[in-house]
Amino acid sequence: MDQREISRQVLVEHQILNHVIAALRATLAWRQQGNDFSRKLESLRFVGKSFKRHLKHLMDLEEKDGYMAVVLASRPELADVVAALERDHERFRKSLRRILVRLRRVSSTDQETFGAASSDLAALLDELDAHGKRETDLPQEALLTDEGGEG
Repeated sequence: MDQREISRQVLVEHQILNHVIAALRATLAWRQQGNDFSRKLESLRFVGKSFKRHLKHLMDLEEKDGYMAVVLASRPELADVVAALERDHERFRKSLRRILVRLRRVSSTDQETFGAASSDLAALLDELDAHGKRETDLPQEALLTDEGGEG
């Protein structure tokens, strides 16, 4: 697959992921009535699975075929920055797995555990926002920075 096609695919995957994130945020903001939050819990479980699949797919694209390889090929001195972003990806994968396991195991009346898992998920989404900004900036820095040396 050529780099332009990969870039288009990454863009589409980002758009899809943004829709899934919006669904997660809307579900997290949903106010349940009483002590039973089974519908909210089921919705979070459902959207969470979709989020996990899309996030994994996007990160795999970025790491294997996407901007990371292009950045490293054009600016090898940015290897530490790319490695840090890859470590973020692994941390996100692990955090999301733990959160989804907690959501799968929590009872629909255990408000404390559900609240903690929901807070952790919201924090993860915020971290992903910041990470996405760094990812957007990196290719621009790598490919658009004029290193001089020309007459």
